[in-house]
Amino acid sequence: MQIFQKRFLFIVVIAIMLLPFAQSTLNFIKLKPLDGAFELAEKPNFKFFTWRRWFDEVFQNKFNKGIEDNVGFRNFLLRLNNQIDYTLFSRTSTYKAVIGKSDCLFEEGYILDYTGRNFVGKDFINEELQRAKAVQDYLKREKNIDLIIVFEPGKASYFPEFIPNRYRPEKRTLSNYSYYVQQCKALNINYLDLNAWFVSLKDTSRYPLYPKYGVHWSTYGMYLAVDTLMKFIEKTRGIDMPDFYWNNMKVTDRIIDSDYDIELTLNLLFQLPHEALAYPRIKYMKSSGKLKPNVLTIADSYYWSIYNSNIPDSVFNKHEFWYYNYTIYPDSWGKKVRYVDHKDDKENIEKQDVILLMITELNLYRGFFQFVDKAYKIYFPDAKPDESYDFKTAYLNGDYCLKDLLFKADSCKMSPEDLLNKLTNEAVKGRVER
Repeated sequence: MQIFQKRFLFIVVIAIMLLPFAQSTLNFIKLKPLDGAFELAEKPNFKFFTWRRWFDEVFQNKFNKGIEDNVGFRNFLLRLNNQIDYTLFSRTSTYKAVIGKSDCLFEEGYILDYTGRNFVGKDFINEELQRAKAVQDYLKREKNIDLIIVFEPGKASYFPEFIPNRYRPEKRTLSNYSYYVQQCKALNINYLDLNAWFVSLKDTSRYPLYPKYGVHWSTYGMYLAVDTLMKFIEKTRGIDMPDFYWNNMKVTDRIIDSDYDIELTLNLLFQLPHEALAYPRIKYMKSSGKLKPNVLTIADSYYWSIYNSNIPDSVFNKHEFWYYNYTIYPDSWGKKVRYVDHKDDKENIEKQDVILLMITELNLYRGFFQFVDKAYKIYFPDAKPDESYDFKTAYLNGDYCLKDLLFKADSCKMSPEDLLNKLTNEAVKGRVER
């Protein structure tokens, strides 16, 4: 009997070991795909083998990566591992995702700005806003184009009570957002601060403005924000635009739109318990006699929910969305991505009635996606070059620059602002010496 049990156990173990191979080959069980942006390696292929790749270890690395990314039940096993980490150890493998108090999820960049840990300095922000003011005044005076800066909400500003203690939110210092707003007031720049407005509504809003497991505003919060934005544009231009309203509200704890975007990227095995969120059903009033301006929006991911809501198509005449001042929508919905051709910036700017520069606290360290700088050079070509500012702009808009800056600053026991100034001085000095 013992021999039979041992043989049976041996067969079971072998079958379990062979299951991933069978799954990867036959795909007999359909598994839910993982969420998020990543690129899987191709399945292992011996045709890639050459002796040179073997001795350079290129073949082995590619082959191993191909096995790891295509092993059977990979998605299930990753979700299981992520669930164990989340449930038992309150940690996540998702890049920059932070589990806050009461399981409120953040993206780390919002916390870094709220606490002032990524403050890039008054000099950089002052120059950025002085250029923005010059461009804003010139476009209004000479072209009757309204450049409007919009500070989108930030989850850390809205939910500071849920920021983990390790970030020491009680000892926050001057943040990029706080200083930007302070200087916008001082320079009399035309801007809309949706971040402060959201915070003011926190205790009185009938429905959540931020989902617990989402990084962006809720769908309900977005509709409130876009309604306020449209009124601001009307007041700025002195026009009457088409109106929208809602007289019906769907309230549900089901996942709709992108209200649980950061939860989805955690790729857990089980869904987290959701609070009920509100989803207005929008209707549009007749637009006869109303004016529809041409609008160019330069923005980050907060604008996606507005863009996909159909509101811009209904209240604007011609409308383009330049995502991070890099890719153009709706053109990039086609087979080929259309990138912003900055050689045509002047022509594109002067086709507009309104230009919206929309940015959340997460991205303020980099300025306004270099849109202001390019426009400043167009309309003020004789302005004296500022090599220090130009270096900072290029550096801060580089890939992974902030992570690198914060790491080096921590290693050197310096503030990010001081280290950035040090790097800038060294770079400018090196250019002069050459």
